[in-house]
Amino acid sequence: MCDNSVIPSFNPSEDWYADWPHGVSTSVQILASVTGAAATRAVQHFLEPLTHNPDARVPAGVDLYYQGGFTVETMPTDDAGALQIVLASAGEDGFDSVLSAANDLTAALRETSGEVRLTWHELAATRAP
Repeated sequence: MCDNSVIPSFNPSEDWYADWPHGVSTSVQILASVTGAAATRAVQHFLEPLTHNPDARVPAGVDLYYQGGFTVETMPTDDAGALQIVLASAGEDGFDSVLSAANDLTAALRETSGEVRLTWHELAATRAP
């Protein structure tokens, strides 16, 4: 098991809840950056129960997964070597779905043995396609 102190739960700010356009279909989202020797294995553990959509229209190097009311986009590592994961959801239950996805990711990372570190980044809401 990982040291939970390096895998914090997502605690959104009040601004994140308030920063979305009213009256239009909106996608709320957060970015998770995962690092450490066991990061790849931990992320794969999170992705296992999700459905992969290989036909999704996403940029090269991005994979799209979904489950219930949320989507997960995995991207190549950034310049610092962190795995980048965007959790997103649209619709009336968007916030609840993204928070559920964040809890699922946190739990999966904590269940993985080895060194794993997680950093959360709030992203601005966007109009849903």
